[in-house]
Amino acid sequence: MKNPRGTLVSLSAIAEYAVAVSILIPNSHTARHCRSSKIRGMASFRDRIQPAAPNPAEIPGRRWIYVPYDRLTDRTGPLTEQPASATGVLLIESRAKGNRRAYHKKKLVLLLANMRHFALEQANRGCKVIYHLTDHTYGEALLHLQRKHNLPEIVVPEPAERELRLDLAFAQEQGLRLRLVLDTTWLSTAEDFAQVFGPYRVGRSYVMDRFYRSMRQQTKILMEGSRPHGGKFSFDSENRKPFRDELPVPIPPEFLPDELTLEVISLVEEHYPNHFGSSDNFCLPVTQQQADQQWQFAVQHLLPHFGPFEDAMRDDHLQLFHSRTSPLINLSRLLPADLIRDVEQAAGSGAIPLASAEGFIRQLLGWREFMRHLHRETDGYRLVSVLQENATQGTGAPNLSSSDIGATPSALSAELPLPAVYWGAKSGLHCIDTVVAQVIEEGWSHHITRLMVLSNLATLCGFSPRQLTDWFWIAYIDAYDWVVETNVLGMATYADGGLTATKPYVSGAAYIHRMSNYCGHCQFDPKRSTGPDSCPFTALYWTFLERNQPVLASNFRLQMPYASLNKKPAAELVQLRARAAEAIHQLQSLPYPKL
Repeated sequence: MKNPRGTLVSLSAIAEYAVAVSILIPNSHTARHCRSSKIRGMASFRDRIQPAAPNPAEIPGRRWIYVPYDRLTDRTGPLTEQPASATGVLLIESRAKGNRRAYHKKKLVLLLANMRHFALEQANRGCKVIYHLTDHTYGEALLHLQRKHNLPEIVVPEPAERELRLDLAFAQEQGLRLRLVLDTTWLSTAEDFAQVFGPYRVGRSYVMDRFYRSMRQQTKILMEGSRPHGGKFSFDSENRKPFRDELPVPIPPEFLPDELTLEVISLVEEHYPNHFGSSDNFCLPVTQQQADQQWQFAVQHLLPHFGPFEDAMRDDHLQLFHSRTSPLINLSRLLPADLIRDVEQAAGSGAIPLASAEGFIRQLLGWREFMRHLHRETDGYRLVSVLQENATQGTGAPNLSSSDIGATPSALSAELPLPAVYWGAKSGLHCIDTVVAQVIEEGWSHHITRLMVLSNLATLCGFSPRQLTDWFWIAYIDAYDWVVETNVLGMATYADGGLTATKPYVSGAAYIHRMSNYCGHCQFDPKRSTGPDSCPFTALYWTFLERNQPVLASNFRLQMPYASLNKKPAAELVQLRARAAEAIHQLQSLPYPKL
């Protein structure tokens, strides 16, 4: 397999290496294969959901609601607005979506198993359910179903993902009668965002803290009148301790696959054999009851200790005290409003310390909502790409109509291809090898390993932000366009030039050594910056600053490191450059592992 070179478009490295897929429509061989095996991986589910299918006489008297793959809830939204006896539910499995990217196998299992169990949950409530498996897009499938069953206007919560919004809009142009309604799983509206920042302007900077403070004041969460509990809005400075085995780490619950989930695993292995990761040892929640059980475990056993250690990293406790609820929140199995209520009540009773509660709530009420709005306002960061292209090339705005090519901002001109270490090739760097192995196995790692190991390495080396974004998109079970593009192109790589972060989040070996136990199990010495046994993160850090000095030297948050850089002797700088170049070359020379 050749190392992909030179292109920054979506799927550039990933599709070439991981799997050759068509973007929207399966090729003729795939389509024939799908048609010849539609029953496989569905037999038990088909038999159980069939009684909920409507007969023609039951179609007109119900309100028909399309439930997107990531809005699996009957606790808010259109499913709560009429009795189950007056409700019809449309759910669609689209192989076109599954083939669009080489999504982690566990993500596909998690999504499809939850969707099938959700369909049965709605049938048990008394809803009529049309569950459709298709080789086509969601919009095409809805148009087909509406015509086939003579369905009235279909209602859908406004999709979270830009890709699905475009898909449905195109189907509406072809005749689909669809009405979009407010998605009430979110905690804020576009108006809330505009109230803080005003109308969106290309080129300005956006700071999450302003939005978060506004949302706290508006919702009265963790507030005493106009003042925050504890006297400040953020306790982030208190939540940066390394973990040194101060207390036992609880073992989270596991949920063994039932018959329906085993069918989904079989389907994924058959139809997506070359996708990223593994479906082995799948033990994630697939029902509402299981999702609730996982959350209650987190509230009782994890979140009381979450805050102080939320930035800590360990190779023997990969989850530590993180709730690991993001995959379920992004599927709407767990609702942010419910989670915030539970955490606020636990903080009020003293069961969860205020700093831990605030840190968790900030991620939901602040960062998650903020990133969603920013993705929408920037058209999936395409407007950021336009600004940078105009500034550097003097060109007019490119065509933004394509939904297949992701935005490619790169404020630091990073364009090296993403190396094989992100697919499991061993680099010898214990931190990166440990985290990548976890992602391949689980499709998940906590936020600091994403930011300060995976993204830190890519940013320091100058690997393509677009390719890193696409890797996160396929590799993580909680990744969707609105969260992955803003987080990776923004905070993680500074590709947006400071739209979401006041400085690049990069570090040398000292940070990783202080916040983890990785370095104690690594062949490289974190206390040495040059020489063959030195940890390359430090040399990469200093050469990153040197390489990007024209762009970053005026940044007020980087004055101290640039002062230190400018004091380094010329001979040391030569050694640092050599060590960094050697590390980048070694990473890019790694052969891709066989799938």
